[in-house]
Amino acid sequence: MFSAFQFQRRAPGIGWWRASFWWIFMIVVLRVVFFVFYRMRCKGRENIPRKGPLLIVANHQSNFDPAIVGVALRDRPFHGIARDTLLDSKILRWYMSGFGVIAIKRGESDVVAIRKAIAELDAGRCVMMYPEGTRSKDGNIGEFQRGFWLLMKKSKATVLPVGFDGAFDVYPIGSKPKLFGKIAVEVGKPIDANELLELGETEGTAFVRSNIEALVESSRASIT
Repeated sequence: MFSAFQFQRRAPGIGWWRASFWWIFMIVVLRVVFFVFYRMRCKGRENIPRKGPLLIVANHQSNFDPAIVGVALRDRPFHGIARDTLLDSKILRWYMSGFGVIAIKRGESDVVAIRKAIAELDAGRCVMMYPEGTRSKDGNIGEFQRGFWLLMKKSKATVLPVGFDGAFDVYPIGSKPKLFGKIAVEVGKPIDANELLELGETEGTAFVRSNIEALVESSRASIT
């Protein structure tokens, strides 16, 4: 169970209301919902650093993904990076803003989001992003965009890979979510930014991708 009231360790400056309501109460609610309907299994929580800035990177299968990663990372609140079109819905805006979102506005480049994300990481908090930049159309991991590498390079934040499977099957793109299914998520070991920088962009990106792929495969094996 997460250390509920260690707010300054979990997310310095996050604010009591957001930490207690969204990242304690709502996370518990989501855990119950995902277990009841999707028998969601989580592995690797022991790999989550207890403090310090984290750049959380995960594969992207469905609109459930932020909640899936949130349940897995329950002890470390994060801001997710998302296109502002997702905030057109009042309900979704309320939900995403509550947990924390860095919105990329229409007409703005990823650089704007990167600057906002760096400010979060400099404050010792966590940022979550999908290196693919968009949801998968077939459940497989797509090509990584450069935004991930640029953010890691500029922030020097520890990278925490997360992989999951089953979300595409229960909530495929362009469809409504199914009421039942199976989802599994696994948190990988943290990767030091300097280690990736020494590898260079091509090899470093490939290394992170291979980590996420392995976590996805492990998750897939646990639900099949």
